[in-house]
Amino acid sequence: MYPYKVEYIYASSEKKKWYQSKNPVDAWTLAKELEALLVESHSKGYELVDIAPVLTHEIIQGSFAASRTDGLIVTFRQLKSPE
Repeated sequence: MYPYKVEYIYASSEKKKWYQSKNPVDAWTLAKELEALLVESHSKGYELVDIAPVLTHEIIQGSFAASRTDGLIVTFRQLKSPE
């Protein structure tokens, strides 16, 4: 069994053809989603290895380049169970 798992948490509203989120994800919601993921993974025997932001680039008003955090990649390692 591979001892790592990777999860993705969206930091911005998901954009789909048939659905547009009315409320962008705010910092408090993102923090609570991350906290819930950490607690759940810990209870399943995983420890946190890394959290990495995924940045996307966009053009604002046709001329200004900007970047935003699209989400977080969260990597966990399975703890070895005592034998």
